[in-house]
Amino acid sequence: MLSICIPTYRYDVRPLVTELLRQAALLEGKPVEILVYDDASPADGDWGREALRQTAGIRYVELPTNLGRAAIRNKMAREANHQYLVMMDADGWPNPNFIRRYAHEAEEAERNLGQSNLMIIVTGGRAYAESPPEDHAYHLHWWYGTRRESRTVEQREDQVWLGFQSNNFMVTRALLQECPFPEDVAGYGHEDTAWGQQFARKEVVLYHKDNPVVHLGLETNDVFLRKQKQAIGNLRLLKNQSLHLRTRLIDLAEMLPFLPRIVQVFPEHSLMNYLTKRERPNLYALDLLKLIWWRESGR
Repeated sequence: MLSICIPTYRYDVRPLVTELLRQAALLEGKPVEILVYDDASPADGDWGREALRQTAGIRYVELPTNLGRAAIRNKMAREANHQYLVMMDADGWPNPNFIRRYAHEAEEAERNLGQSNLMIIVTGGRAYAESPPEDHAYHLHWWYGTRRESRTVEQREDQVWLGFQSNNFMVTRALLQECPFPEDVAGYGHEDTAWGQQFARKEVVLYHKDNPVVHLGLETNDVFLRKQKQAIGNLRLLKNQSLHLRTRLIDLAEMLPFLPRIVQVFPEHSLMNYLTKRERPNLYALDLLKLIWWRESGR
């Protein structure tokens, strides 16, 4: 039935594993395996590793070298046992019916499309805590997440393949093995965007469902912006490889090619200072910053 795949790095997933084991135990007659792969977390922290080694009911693997966000997911897909894979991030918290809902979607796929179907993806969505964190150093990530990443099923269905996120989705094992995540991007950002959009031109069924996980791992403002800049560099690399790739940023830059040059009048350091210091920053400032980075990445 389901293989739940959780790659982790420098993160204690013990509470998440406990909750998933509880949910899996409620599905009588529906086999569920839980895979936790530690992507070579450094030895300067425990991250719950000793307890995870002794946790019954999961397959816990500690990798000797860091594979990265894409390669570790591909490895887990190769080594999973069941036909349907649920990929989720270590810092996500599932709703109480998370596993049951995905099991239902797997059964529906087999009933409607046949057991031989290999071309199905189901996304569950991402949510954030209802209130911003007390520490203002984390506000930028929270505001960005709630305003840009947390979308209803209807909003996601309106642009089916735009903005695909790998933090919470189900896919057939055969499809992910046939079309693995791109492993030639470094660090953070957009390998899932490119992976998802390749199927817009293929006979792949994508269902948007209401089965969210709450994103818990907020980054500080400085770290968030550093990763966003790295993601823009990855996006440029992926765009050069796949001309069909689309994002809001790419569409804006191509529709108004003069815009990235105009935004140069806004100093990068001023925009970054504004975004990190304001309790409730205007996210259009981040859009301007991304346009600056997009122009720089094309030089």
